[in-house]
Amino acid sequence: MKKRGPIIAIAGAVMIVIAASIAYSVMPRMPSDSSGTDFFPSPESLFDSVSDKVTIDAGTVYTFSHTATTAHVPLMWGVHVVDYNPNDVVAISISNIFGDKFGSFTDNDPIFIKSFDVPKADTYSFNVENKGKEPITVVMLFTENPEKSKALTDPNSPFVKNILPLAEAGFLLIIGIIVILSGVVLSVIDWRKGKNQSSNRYV
Repeated sequence: MKKRGPIIAIAGAVMIVIAASIAYSVMPRMPSDSSGTDFFPSPESLFDSVSDKVTIDAGTVYTFSHTATTAHVPLMWGVHVVDYNPNDVVAISISNIFGDKFGSFTDNDPIFIKSFDVPKADTYSFNVENKGKEPITVVMLFTENPEKSKALTDPNSPFVKNILPLAEAGFLLIIGIIVILSGVVLSVIDWRKGKNQSSNRYV
């Protein structure tokens, strides 16, 4: 009987064991009452520049500013409503000191992230309007040229130390499960073929 099915299934099991080992190695050794905030990165930790917390009353606008130091690079920005409620709605419009417009957005999620290509080194205004009925507390998040962001390149950042290995472990786990299922299917096919061949010998 062919043994390709069991061999493939064993290979899948090994992948799952490796994935579990990776996940276990990066999981924090925290007390059961820990919130885990040191392990999973906050939205702010994924950006290079973070504003102070600002409370915006209902129906009012607050303007955040960011000075881009380099032209023709992506500027990733975000709004984080830190005391989010389901009825919160914010409207964001972007402009520069010359009145050029770079987009207007309305969102009702706790975190809203977008990006645009900076045409030149300049100061850009982000006008955040609270369209809800209650005051909100927000922070603005900025990263120029996200591919070279400290959050993605610093080997000691929570994203690199924790999230990337977990993502790799999850990918390996999925592949391992698929490989095991493939091995089981091949084992069944080979078993049926072997059974049919044995039956034909006695016909």
